[in-house]
Amino acid sequence: MITRRSSIVRPAAPHYLPGGQGRAFDQTRARAFDAGGASGFAFLQSMLEKIDTNLVEPLQAVTHPRDIKVNFGGGFPEFISTFASNYATTGNKYFGLMGNKNTEIPLAQADVQKALWNTYIWGEGMIVDWVDLQKFEFAQRSGIAPPYSLQKLYNESIDVNWLKALDYVTYWGFNGDPGLVNNTNAPSTAVSTKAATGTTWAKATPQEILNDVNLLISTILSNSGMDAARAMPDRMLVPLTQYAYITNPMTLGGVGGFQSVKEYVEKNCLAALQGRKFTIDWLPNDWLTGQGAGSPATDRCIVYRNDEDCLYLPVPQPKMQAMTVPVAQGIGAWKTNFGGCIGQVVFKRTTTMIYGDGI
Repeated sequence: MITRRSSIVRPAAPHYLPGGQGRAFDQTRARAFDAGGASGFAFLQSMLEKIDTNLVEPLQAVTHPRDIKVNFGGGFPEFISTFASNYATTGNKYFGLMGNKNTEIPLAQADVQKALWNTYIWGEGMIVDWVDLQKFEFAQRSGIAPPYSLQKLYNESIDVNWLKALDYVTYWGFNGDPGLVNNTNAPSTAVSTKAATGTTWAKATPQEILNDVNLLISTILSNSGMDAARAMPDRMLVPLTQYAYITNPMTLGGVGGFQSVKEYVEKNCLAALQGRKFTIDWLPNDWLTGQGAGSPATDRCIVYRNDEDCLYLPVPQPKMQAMTVPVAQGIGAWKTNFGGCIGQVVFKRTTTMIYGDGI
C-alpha cells in the first residue's frame, strides 16, 4: 500500500534580527492569523466591513450660466473688440421737420466707435506621483481597489477651479476690470426710501417692493430711448438675505390667491405686463451685500436684460489639456497642465442695466 506524503511544507522557525521585537502585530510570536494572537479578529472584522463607495465631495455651486450669456470661441486673443454706432442730424432738433418757407435741409450723420475688452489667461496644473499610481494599480490587481479614481479626483478639482474662475470674472471682474455687480459705468439709484414702514425690504410691504422694482425697470427704459423691444429687462439679482424676505407667503387684498412676494412681483411688474418674462434670483451675500452706495455701504440688487446684444461673458478658449510631462518629484511623477482664456464681461449696452442700492 502506497501512502502519499503531504505536499505541505512546514515553515521554519522565524528568524529575528538582533534586538528585534518580532513581526508587526505579533508580539506573542504566534503565526499570522492565529486565532490566539493579539490581532486574531482583524481578518474577521475586515470581512464584516461594508464599504460606502460614494465619495463625499465638497459642496459648491456656480451660477454664471444662469445669469449671463457665455460666448465661446476665438483661441487666445489679447483683446476682444466691439463696434457701436451713433446717429445724429444737423440743423435743429426736430428730426428733419421744416416749416413751409425753410430751405435748409438737415443732413444725417453716423458715427462708429470701437471698444476693446481685455482677456485673461487661465492655467492650472496637477501632479500625480508615480508611487501613488503604483499603489492604485497594485490595489486593483489585488481585488481591493479604492472606491475612487485618483485621476478623477484631480480632474474634478481642475474643473471646479475653472468654473469658479468664470464665476469670479462674471460677478466681480478681474485685474481692475468690472464684473456684473460693480461696473461704475452702469447707472444706479437709491430705492426703498419709504418712510412709513422703513428704508429696507426687511420692513417693506409687497406693494412697496413692487414699486421699487418698477422704478428700476422704468429707469432702464428711460435711459434706453424707451426701446422696450431691445431694452426691457428680464432678470433681477438680489442677495440671499433679501431673497429670503420676498419668498415669504403673502396675501394682498384677496387678489391673486396665496403666493410669495417674489411671485407677486414677477407677475405684476412693468416688464411682465409688457409681455417680458421677469425672473428674480439670488446670489450669495458676498457678491452684493455692502456693494451699494451710502455710508455705511448698503445692499445692492441688479436689474438687467440678459441678452447677448446687451452684455455677455466671452470665453475665447474653454479649458483644455495643454501637456503632460514627467517631472523629478520624489521617485518621479507626471505633471499635467491645463490652459484656457477668459474675457472680461462685455457691456455693450450699460443703459439696459441698473443697480438698486438700499434694499
